[in-house]
Amino acid sequence: MLSRRIDRVINSLKWPVAILAVAMTPLLLWSMIRLMGDILKSPWNLIWFSVGAFAFITIWRGWLAQSRVGNWLIQFEHELTHLLFAMMTLHPILGFRASGSKGSHVRFLGKGNWLITASPYFFPTAAVLLWVLSWLMPIRLVPLPWTSLLIGFAVGYHLVSTYRETHADQTDLQQLTPKFYWSFLPAANLLVLGLLIAYSHNTSAGVREFVARLYEPIAVLRSKIPYPSQEANDGKKVDDTKIQPEIAESDRGPTI
Repeated sequence: MLSRRIDRVINSLKWPVAILAVAMTPLLLWSMIRLMGDILKSPWNLIWFSVGAFAFITIWRGWLAQSRVGNWLIQFEHELTHLLFAMMTLHPILGFRASGSKGSHVRFLGKGNWLITASPYFFPTAAVLLWVLSWLMPIRLVPLPWTSLLIGFAVGYHLVSTYRETHADQTDLQQLTPKFYWSFLPAANLLVLGLLIAYSHNTSAGVREFVARLYEPIAVLRSKIPYPSQEANDGKKVDDTKIQPEIAESDRGPTI
């Protein structure tokens, strides 16, 4: 079965990915700080995103947190994300259940992999789907700021759901082990949320800037590394030319 091969490859990359995530965390923090600087310079670009996120958090605290609908929504998005990553790694789906009180699960063929297990804790399904849709949709068809508003609403939803689902008794996190999820999840969340915020602030140009700024600390470090100076190389060339006239003089025959 092809899904087994995919699982083996993904599982073999588990700890290399964790190490890479740890190395990328400072770079992602730097890019986020630079993004916050851009937002402070032009905060109105992000106003509708902020309104959407604040709206969901207000609705959650005022009503959804104590309702069955709120618990069901949290479970639905959580299991839906598991399902999407299981499908992307070619696992046939056998069952899907989302319930606020009776337990939720996704059943699929195969043992699965760590990416399926970790996906709800860094991947905001609703927000990313809206992001992709707005990227593909022509601007002229969206004269109102609904895209930024809905992405903000979905990001607020993701933050609340991740906070509620992240606890010591969570089976997914026990399978991942603390060493791995503390290595991988901070960087993964910084990357996904940074890209969404950058897009909401300055569309695709903001995304390009966010990614490009990941290299800035590396460029600074490279500039501090000493390299052999050009003057030393030029000096060698000068010394070689001093020998040339003597050679030329010795090549001449005896003077008559």
